[in-house]
Amino acid sequence: MVFLFVCIIILIVLISLILAKIKIEVINFRFCSRTKRHLNKDYKIMVKLCVFGFIPIFKMNITKTKLEKMKLKEKIKDFNFQELKDNRKLDQKILTVIKNIDIGIKEFELYVDIGTENASLTAILVPVISTVIAVVLHKKVKDFDKQIFVINPIYQNQNLVNISVSGIFEIKMSHIINIIYMLNRKEKKGVKEYERTSHRRSYGYSYE
Repeated sequence: MVFLFVCIIILIVLISLILAKIKIEVINFRFCSRTKRHLNKDYKIMVKLCVFGFIPIFKMNITKTKLEKMKLKEKIKDFNFQELKDNRKLDQKILTVIKNIDIGIKEFELYVDIGTENASLTAILVPVISTVIAVVLHKKVKDFDKQIFVINPIYQNQNLVNISVSGIFEIKMSHIINIIYMLNRKEKKGVKEYERTSHRRSYGYSYE
């Protein structure tokens, strides 16, 4: 009886994890290329883990103040990006994640002001960016009526980008579990192939 109860609990936990979602809510995130401080101070990013897709069991708020306390800028400066760039295995992992991750967009609000020194280039960029965003939203959104994006051309003979973003994004835990499984399978496959090649006999000194 106890064993059955434990099995039921484990099954419920597994199902809740598979159906869980990570929700990322971005509030009032703005970038301005004109100002010395490109990012605004009052933005907020909330990360929630919701079991069964709607019951929050974990919540984390990310603000500019918290990021400054973590001293990320100093850590980034000390990080060796050259080693990261030369790591081919890591490049493959990143590509695998990008190809397989599925981010759902529940709400999305984007305002972009863009300008270049060339008025013709600005006129071309605006419809191209608008088309790309529209295609992405069409594939990812759940309710298209809640999606707003406005791309404004700025003709002032200077390079500038102003971005304002708010939205709610969702990632299913089942997709994350699948990506982790795929990455581990590729690593094991790579190790097996290496073991096969490392045990081959060399015939470089054989005579005819």
